[in-house]
Amino acid sequence: MKKIRFSALFLALSLSAVSAFSCNEMPESSQEQSIIMLDPNEPVSEKPNKYSSDSKKTNSAFGQEIEVNNTVFTLNDVVNIGSPANNENDYVYINVTIKNNTDIEYEINSLNNFFVALPDQTEILSNVRTKLYAINNYPKCVDDPITIPANGEFSGYLAGGFVVPSGTDSLTVGFFPTLDNDIDRANVILSPVTPENLSHDDSVLK
Repeated sequence: MKKIRFSALFLALSLSAVSAFSCNEMPESSQEQSIIMLDPNEPVSEKPNKYSSDSKKTNSAFGQEIEVNNTVFTLNDVVNIGSPANNENDYVYINVTIKNNTDIEYEINSLNNFFVALPDQTEILSNVRTKLYAINNYPKCVDDPITIPANGEFSGYLAGGFVVPSGTDSLTVGFFPTLDNDIDRANVILSPVTPENLSHDDSVLK
């Protein structure tokens, strides 16, 4: 009888030790993930040049046509609508023209093909909150995916916008001309936007 009790006690102690060991061995990042609360109002910021670091860069002036990888790109307009959610961040939307000089139709989307870079070169991807806001408030904004017809073009405002720090008045719009290979990051077109080019009138989106 004593032997059975001793075995049961030994088993219980062993399980407790294994459990304690597992918790202690858990990577620090995994432990932190369970208690980190992300602020939904924070812009999605990344390291400088995170997305374009390995790409061949081609500069294009605001409103200028530039052809890279059988794609003609033009940045027509950039609108900073301010802070619709009454937080410390602004929403930015862009109007582009993309001409497809190939015989193959393909799709692009704001998250995969675009980013904006702040003056410190921090690159920010499209944010789902801006897309939801545009779908509900701006009928002229086109949602993803966007079809670029063979030997045709798309022109318009993208619903997938960007969350940037409040008061941002200059940035650079980056576009990856991927054609039908959506993981192609060999090239990026960079279009700087100055305060003179940045609009604050959201009536163009309605």
